[in-house]
Order: sequence, then C-alpha cells, then structure tokens
Amino acid sequence: TGAGSGLGRLFALEFARRRALLVLWDINTQSNEETAGMVRHIYREMAEEAAAGAPGVAGDGEKDVLPHCNLQVYTYTCDVGKRENVYLTAERVRKEVGEVSVLVNNAGVVSGHHLLECPDELIERTMMVNCHAHFWVT
Repeated sequence: TGAGSGLGRLFALEFARRRALLVLWDINTQSNEETAGMVRHIYREMAEEAAAGAPGVAGDGEKDVLPHCNLQVYTYTCDVGKRENVYLTAERVRKEVGEVSVLVNNAGVVSGHHLLECPDELIERTMMVNCHAHFWVT
C-alpha cells in the first residue's frame, strides 16, 4: 500500500529487484502507474541481463545464471482510509492475481499541523489511514 511515492515506492523497487510479483496500491492512480513503470523497467533490465547470460550469484557463492521468470506488476487505485474500498480492492486482487503472501502495509498520511491546531477532519483521516486501514488491509 502507498506504492505511489516515498517509502512505498522504494519498497516496490527493492522487491522488484528481488524478482517479486508485485501488487501496488495507492490512492493516486498516476503516481502508482509511475512506480509500476519503474518496476517494469527493472524487470526488463533483469530479463536482458539474463538473456545476455549475465552471471548472478547462487546461494552457495558460485557464479550462476539467475533464472528468468515471468515477472509482473499489477496496480490498483485504492483509498485505504475507506473500509469498503479496501474490501472491494482486496477481492479484485484475489480474483485477478491470487493470494498475497507478503503485505507491506505502508500507506500513511501526515496532517502537517500541531495536534491542537489540526482540524477534526484531518485527525479522523489520519486515524483512518494510519491506524484503521492497517487492520482492514490485513
């Protein structure tokens, strides 16, 4: 979650380098697609290296060619602060991708205000995204 920017984007790129099939969620469709484009670029580079016979390192330290696999990235626009949006998106993922084995529950918001100066709506939004959403997504 929160794959469109910040730590969520960085996590997505690192998991891509480790050959993960990725399901990216973000409230911002455009930034989520930008992250997916970066992930696809990483996948293409790895496929080209594998096709060229670039050596990787096997678990035992010996040089070996890493196997090419059919790496994919899926994007979903989801407002994790809205429970029903989370449940509907999760069901779509189950149908279109399958079960999730690792969840990086990373989406978060910052109000930018001191607590006593923060409008109630921002406090509620912060709690929904930074707290409640973690339960709903999980």
